[in-house]
Amino acid sequence: MGSSGTVAILGGGISGLAAAYKLSQIHPAPKRIVLFEAANRLGGWIHSSRNLDGVVYEHGPRTLRPVGESGVTTLNLVQELGLQEHVINVPHGHPSSLNRYVYVNSKLIRLPTQLSALFKTTPPFHKPLLAAGLRDLFTSKSSKDDESMFDFVSRRLGPDIAEFAIDPLVRGVCAGDAKEISVNFLLKSLKEAEQKYGRITFGLLTSALRKPPPPTYHVSDLAKRAQLERWPVWSLQGGLQSLPETLAEKVTNAGVELYVESPCTDLEVRKDGSLVVRSGEEELHCCKVISALPSFKLSELVEKAHPTLAKLLKSIDSVTVGLVNLEWTGQRLEHDAFGFLVPSSQNSPLLGVVYDTCSFPQGDRTILTAMMGGKWFKSLFGDHVNEEALLKIALGQIESVLGISDPPTRTQVHILRQCIPQYIVGHCDRVEKIRRYVDENRLGLVLIGASFDGVSVNDCIHNATKAVENLATKLKI
Repeated sequence: MGSSGTVAILGGGISGLAAAYKLSQIHPAPKRIVLFEAANRLGGWIHSSRNLDGVVYEHGPRTLRPVGESGVTTLNLVQELGLQEHVINVPHGHPSSLNRYVYVNSKLIRLPTQLSALFKTTPPFHKPLLAAGLRDLFTSKSSKDDESMFDFVSRRLGPDIAEFAIDPLVRGVCAGDAKEISVNFLLKSLKEAEQKYGRITFGLLTSALRKPPPPTYHVSDLAKRAQLERWPVWSLQGGLQSLPETLAEKVTNAGVELYVESPCTDLEVRKDGSLVVRSGEEELHCCKVISALPSFKLSELVEKAHPTLAKLLKSIDSVTVGLVNLEWTGQRLEHDAFGFLVPSSQNSPLLGVVYDTCSFPQGDRTILTAMMGGKWFKSLFGDHVNEEALLKIALGQIESVLGISDPPTRTQVHILRQCIPQYIVGHCDRVEKIRRYVDENRLGLVLIGASFDGVSVNDCIHNATKAVENLATKLKI
């Protein structure tokens, strides 16, 4: 068939599946929607193992936050898919939402949440938290459009906050180095407050006093419930993998063609503006291609015809994470908490450990997930580390930190290669240059996925949905 009305989607992770679903719901939908996935399964880094006894391990994202427009978009989708009865949430005020620990100087230290921490010195900090607020009041705003999260927080709130709060946070969220990651990654609103008001404390106070405007977007009953009950985080029975599985089922029923073990091997842009996607012996002529591929994968497809674009795409780095699921019978933890994170100053192979069964109990057992490496994976473990070696290191760390010395009843180890993009300083400018190149050269590409506008599941779903809505407007489909 001709290229009109055919849209190809490259990548079957949550971004690609969300895009396929949204395309299939548009009236009239494209005549043909074809999704190509290189792996032997759909869902990307959302990956849940369901053991025969019903116990679930997560090997990627495990909980989602319901806040903001992107959080609402995901909950809206969950309700559309009929999954609302499978939602499980952590209640407001639950220990796993209140208790966060950092591992500093061979001790687990609970990050302070009490008001008293404003006025007295509470470990791991060396000054009362009020000192951070006073520092902000007497610090001039920077002329830089972008800087690292560590530099921004250290400058405005002090090196203590940067080292013991922001540094481990960045390691937990994107397995990255806070001294490299852009302030616009997680703290964009604080950077904007500094630029607008000169002080982030003024910006926070103004926001707190201002009545928030009513949302301009649809809020489903499920999302309203999450807001009303103030859920910290939520997941799905049977694991988060239920979300991409249900999406795949829905889009297949809607006529979307899904191909696994089918990597895109060539992407050609014709002079008439049409595109040709090749995968094995399949050759698909399209009016548009939606790429949900990691930027380094897409760079390989465009390198021959567009080396400038390929270089820009390659400049977005990704890191590897070792992920170890550990299970013991009985309750083995002294404290209920979300888990603990390890600042980079502690030179530990651990990024952090999640106490899975504190958030969502699974009978009389303790399940932990150790996250290892990230930005430091190669320097810590080399190029040829295997799962057995990572398991041994993780068990040694768990014994040292938590005192659990007996062998676990069950384990799983995964090495997630290049799984999390790194939004280093200047990321927004890089993404803008990439999109400008695509537009100016009329490549017919729509770029979505974690490499560009947010690494969380919520971001990926929200950005894929918005991209398809914009595409539908342009194509008038």
